[in-house]
Amino acid sequence: MIAHWDLIQGSAEWLEIKYGRVGGSTSKGLFVDSDTLIDELISARLEPFELPDDPYASPAMERGNEFEPMARRALQEYTGISFSECGWLQSEENDLLGISPDGLTKDLKTACEIKCPGRKKHTQTLREGAIPLEHNFQLVHNFTVNPHLERIYFCSFRPECKFDMFVRYLDLNSLVNLGTKSKPSIKTVADWAILARQKGDDLLRAVNNGIAQLEF
Repeated sequence: MIAHWDLIQGSAEWLEIKYGRVGGSTSKGLFVDSDTLIDELISARLEPFELPDDPYASPAMERGNEFEPMARRALQEYTGISFSECGWLQSEENDLLGISPDGLTKDLKTACEIKCPGRKKHTQTLREGAIPLEHNFQLVHNFTVNPHLERIYFCSFRPECKFDMFVRYLDLNSLVNLGTKSKPSIKTVADWAILARQKGDDLLRAVNNGIAQLEF
C-alpha cells in the first residue's frame, strides 16, 4: 500500500489520482451486480483525466470541508490519538482500489471517518446509538485497502448541537451489516474485507477483459 500523505483532498492532483479507481464513496459498487461501475472504470482508461471546468460542491460537501478539521481535533481529544491528514491510500495489489481517510495514524493502524451531517441526521444517529448503515461500506473499504489497519473510528460531528459528537469504532472482529435493516447481511469486518478484495480482483479482470474486447 502506498500512502500519499502530502496530497491535499479536493485538489486537482487528488481528483486525478482518484480517477478510474474505486474509493470509499463508490465502494458499495464492489458488491452490486451491475455493469455501471465497470463501464465507468473502462471509460476512465480510454480517456485521459480532465479537470472539471466548474467542480460542483453541494452544501453538505461545503459543510464537511468547513467542520472536518474541527471534528478531527475534537476526536483527537476524545480518543487521545493523533490523526494525521492523508490524501490517498493506494492498494499495490489492485490498482483499482484506494481510499481517502479523514485521518490516519502514522503507523497506519488507526483511521477515522468523519461526517458533519445536518440537524435531523445527527439527531437520528444519536437516538439510534449506532453507525448509520449507509456508511458501513466506506468504513469497511478502509480495511480492504489498508492491510495494516486495526481500528477505525466513526465520528458524527455537529457543533451546533448540545450533543455535538457521536463516536463508535470498528475493528477486524466487529460485526457489520452490509445489507439493509429489513434484510441484514452480517459478517465480521475481516471477512467483509477479504470478500471485497476478491470482488475487487474480479472487477479488475472484468475491466481488463472489457478493454481487450474493444481492441479487437
